[in-house]
Amino acid sequence: MNQMAIVNLLLGIVLLLFGCRLFWFFVGVAGFLVGMGIAEQFVVGPQGTNLVIAIVAGILGAVIAIFLRRVAIAIAGFVIGGYIAVELLRESAYFPTASVGIHGTAFSVPYIIGGIIGAVLLFVLFDWGLIVLSSLSGASLIVHSVTFQRHVLQLLFVVLVVVGILVQAGMKRRSRAPAG
Repeated sequence: MNQMAIVNLLLGIVLLLFGCRLFWFFVGVAGFLVGMGIAEQFVVGPQGTNLVIAIVAGILGAVIAIFLRRVAIAIAGFVIGGYIAVELLRESAYFPTASVGIHGTAFSVPYIIGGIIGAVLLFVLFDWGLIVLSSLSGASLIVHSVTFQRHVLQLLFVVLVVVGILVQAGMKRRSRAPAG
């Protein structure tokens, strides 16, 4: 397993299970994903350089989440919503990975639409939007860090999303239950 796969796996597990409790982490991962995307497009150098850029962007995202919550909600919802839309299209039969890259123009419109949906979802239904988006993005990061046949990965993705939503919903319910 390479360095990025391990990072994606760890980020995915934390998002999948604790995304609703760690909003700053959720925004930090959004920053990390943006930083990695930018580094992969514009930086020529060792993979470690891309990782450093992504980590710095992630830290910046987490700091924004702590001090500018409303801005962070909009940015993170847009970034993660766009990421999820593109990842779902990459896995569909209509947009096979080999024929269309993630940075190609075919993904511009789905990214923007997914981003808008993600931002609105977080603004309108913050807790549940965070649970759903963190479960989807966590599952996606985990699935992309392991190697199995395509149909196994698709099943794993669905199972992980369901597990993430159930675990986080249970945490949400327990945190709001009266002490007694």
